[in-house]
Amino acid sequence: QANKFGARLSVSTPVSSLMFDKTYPVLRLDGDETVTTKCLLIATGVEYRRLNAERCEQFEGRGVFYAATHNEAQIYKGAQVVLVGGGNSAGQAAVFLSQHASRVLLVIRGDDLYKHMSSYLAKRIEQTPNIELLRNSTVQRMNGDGHLNSIEIVNSKTGEKRTVETPAVFSFIGAVPRTDWLPPEIERDGKGFIRTGPSLAQSPHWTGKRQPFLLETSRAGVFAAGDVRSDSVKRVASAVGEGAMAIQFVHEYLKEM
Repeated sequence: QANKFGARLSVSTPVSSLMFDKTYPVLRLDGDETVTTKCLLIATGVEYRRLNAERCEQFEGRGVFYAATHNEAQIYKGAQVVLVGGGNSAGQAAVFLSQHASRVLLVIRGDDLYKHMSSYLAKRIEQTPNIELLRNSTVQRMNGDGHLNSIEIVNSKTGEKRTVETPAVFSFIGAVPRTDWLPPEIERDGKGFIRTGPSLAQSPHWTGKRQPFLLETSRAGVFAAGDVRSDSVKRVASAVGEGAMAIQFVHEYLKEM
């Protein structure tokens, strides 16, 4: 459809920076080519933090996952799985996986499950018989031949090492938004996610005569959608929905020009 309507696709062309002339956003691509546009939609997503474990990268997609969906739950139904992380996302995933796996080992670096997780989730985890909590622990190494089959966990307080047989490790240790290429004119929250919406009307960078649209950034005509946006729901379906919504706001913005 994009080709049909005359869109130019620059596949595998990284963007190095964004700047603004008097009217329009200007993208600088690798190789110093520039693209000037009336509107810009930023949907660069996030980069999930990798576990600092030996051979982790080797097993990504072959036993190491960054989301716990129904698909993975069915594949590893009845198996013992490992989940790493101590936040709410990790807690929700642990509860979900416990309904399918024979056993869920929840690995956290600290000793207090309640520190970064809501008390409701933490209590539910403690009350779920097939979830085992491993405090003060980290995954040190992953083993397998083509597919993950075991991991080595070390207790940071005692130094005790434990080998756990498992076909799947789910990592929920956070994500970093791909926004380091953006200028100060695009406001971000404390974690680097792009801020959007009407509240940005008070921003010193806002140049419009109206309030920003729901998915509009601190610069008029620049929109953000999906995981890269602050306070977004980090799910594929939500990102797709935001992308479709953003296009409606783009049309509204172009009518103003």
